[in-house]
Amino acid sequence: MGLWILEPKSDEPVPGTVHLQREAEVRIRNTAHLKHGTGRNSNIVLAPQPSDSPNDPLNWSPARKWYTSIFLSMGTGLMAGTHNFVNPANALMAKLFHTSITTISRSVSIVLLTLGFSAVISSPAARIWGKRPVIIVGNLIAVIGYIIVVARSHSLTALYVGRAIHGLGIAALEYLVSSSVGDLFFVHERGVHLALWHYALSGGNALGQVIATQIVSAQTWVWPFIYTVIVISVYTIVFFFTCPETTYNRARVLDIDIKEELDDDSGTDAGTSPSTNKVGNHLTSEEKNTAVDDAQDLEASEVAEKKRSYWEFLRVYNGRFGDESFARALITPWSAYLLPAVSWASFAYGCSVAFAASFSVALGQIFTKPPYNFTTAQVGLTVLSSFVGATLGNALPGPFSDWTVKYMSNKNNGVYEPEFRIVLTVPAFILGLMGFWGFGMSLEAKSHWMAPVFFYGLATFAGSIQSLISNTYLLDCHRAHAQDGYAAVTITRGILSFIITFVINDWIARDGYKVVYFWIGTLHGLSCIMGMILYVYGKRVRLAVSKSRFIQSKLGSVRNKV
Repeated sequence: MGLWILEPKSDEPVPGTVHLQREAEVRIRNTAHLKHGTGRNSNIVLAPQPSDSPNDPLNWSPARKWYTSIFLSMGTGLMAGTHNFVNPANALMAKLFHTSITTISRSVSIVLLTLGFSAVISSPAARIWGKRPVIIVGNLIAVIGYIIVVARSHSLTALYVGRAIHGLGIAALEYLVSSSVGDLFFVHERGVHLALWHYALSGGNALGQVIATQIVSAQTWVWPFIYTVIVISVYTIVFFFTCPETTYNRARVLDIDIKEELDDDSGTDAGTSPSTNKVGNHLTSEEKNTAVDDAQDLEASEVAEKKRSYWEFLRVYNGRFGDESFARALITPWSAYLLPAVSWASFAYGCSVAFAASFSVALGQIFTKPPYNFTTAQVGLTVLSSFVGATLGNALPGPFSDWTVKYMSNKNNGVYEPEFRIVLTVPAFILGLMGFWGFGMSLEAKSHWMAPVFFYGLATFAGSIQSLISNTYLLDCHRAHAQDGYAAVTITRGILSFIITFVINDWIARDGYKVVYFWIGTLHGLSCIMGMILYVYGKRVRLAVSKSRFIQSKLGSVRNKV
C-alpha cells in the first residue's frame, strides 16, 4: 500500500479498514449489497451499515441527529467550563480565604481527579444501561456539588468537598458525547461532530474562565457557582424532554467499520441470500455462522419492531444493552489501555488537557505580579487567546479531517484507513513546540503581555488539533470498545491534569517559566511523534491486536458495545 502506511504481511481483513468508495468495477460488485450514501456521497459505503429499524439512531432524520449532537456538545462545554472557571481569580480567592494561590488552585486538581475516577464507573454503567440515565444522574451529582460550595461559601473544606463531588458528576457529559457520535453518524461524517464535541470541551473551558472572572469582578466569587447550579438544572430538564437514548444494539454483520466483510465473486452462489452475501471468504466457518445468525436475528427483530412514540423515547431506563456483570465491566476501562490507539489517545489528549489546565491555573500567579500587575478581570480576558485558539483548532481540522478521509481514500483505491486522520499531527507538532516554548521564553524575558498571550493561543490551537485527531483515531479504530477507550482517556486526563495543576505553581516558582514550558512542550512533541509512528505501523498494529487472544479476552464483548 502507498501513502506510507505499511500493510500487514497477511491479507486478512483489518478492523477499522473500510471500502468507502467504489470507483473500480470490482468494488462496485463487492459492495453492491451494502447501503450507500445519497447525493454527492452516493459512491460512499455507509459504515456502519444502518439497520432497517426506524428506531436505529443511524436512521434518525438529519435534523434530529444534528440537534442531538449540538445539544450534547453544549452540555460538554457547560461541564468543561465549570471546573477551571474561577482559576484566573485564584489570587483574589486566596486573599479572601487567607491562604495561598497554590492551595486554592489545588481545589481544581481535586475536580480533575474525581472526574477521572468517575469515568471508571460511568463507562460500564452507560454500556450496560445506556447513556441517558448516566448523564441525568451525573448532572444531578454535579449540581449537588456546587450547592455545597454555595451553602458553605466561607469554608475552604466545603470548596474542596463540593468541587470533588462536582467532578464526579461531570464525567458523563464530558466524554460519553464522543462515543454518541459513533452511535449517530457514519465514518465519513464523524470528523465534524467530533470537532464540535471537542470544541465544546476546549472552548467551553476557555470561555467559562472569561465569563466567570467577569462575574467575580462584579458580584464576588460565589456567583459563578450559583449560576452554574441554575444553568445545569435547566439544561438537564431540556435534555430529558429532547434527547432520547442513542445507544442501540444492531447485529454485528452491520458493523463494517469494526470488521469489514465484502463479497468475493469467487465464492458467491446464485442462490445465496443477501444476508449471507455479507460474509466474505476471509472469515472462518465459525465467524460465517455467527454473522449469518446475526443477520437472521436482525431481520426477525426488524419485522417485529415498531417506531417508538415520543413518550417511549423519553424513557430514562430502556433495559439492558449488554449481559455482562457490572463488576466485570469495571475492569474493561483499564483493559482498554491494551489497545495502542487508546494508549496514544490517552497520552496525547491527557497532555493537551493537562497543559491547558496548567495555563489557566498559573495565570493568576503570572499576570497579577510585575511586570504585568493585571486585575482579576484582566487576567480573565487573557483567556480569550485560548478561546480563539480552541475555536480555530476545531473549526479548521474537523471539516479538513473529513475531506482528508475522502481524498486519501480516493488515492488509496477507495479504501479508508483510520491512520489518514493522523496526518494533522505534523502541524500540531510544529505549532505546539512554537506555542509552549514561546510562552515560557517570552515570560522569562518579561516581554510585552501580547507575546505570552499569543503563544498561549498558539499552544491551545496545536493542542486542540492533537487531542481532536487522537480521539477521532480511537473511535475509527475501535468503535466497538470506544466507550471504554474514552473512559481510559478520561482517567489518564484526570490523573495528568491532577498532577500538573497540583505542582505547576511550585514548579514555576522553583525552576522558572522557560524550564517548565520547555518540558511541557517537549512532552507535547513526544505525543505527536508517537502519532506519526502509528501512522506508519498502525494498520499492522490493528490486525495484531484483533488476533491477540489475550487482548481480546480482556476487553468487553463487541456485542456489548455502545
